[in-house]
Amino acid sequence: MAKPKKHKWVTEAIKAGDVVLSVWPSKDDLSTEEKKEKFFETVEKVGEDPRVVNVRRVNHPEHIVIFLFDIDENYE
Repeated sequence: MAKPKKHKWVTEAIKAGDVVLSVWPSKDDLSTEEKKEKFFETVEKVGEDPRVVNVRRVNHPEHIVIFLFDIDENYE
């Protein structure tokens, strides 16, 4: 069985002392279906990081949607 990959954004958030990572699309990320699909693939990869314990999706007036990844910074 493959070991789950750790995403660099989660690593950077932990190093910065954060326990929540927020990710939202840029206007360019939503400009075409291909770019939108790539953005959601990235969100999926971040969510698959074994240090992520919860993912929340929040509607936002400016960014349309924000994904909040709760991090277990003590994950071994």
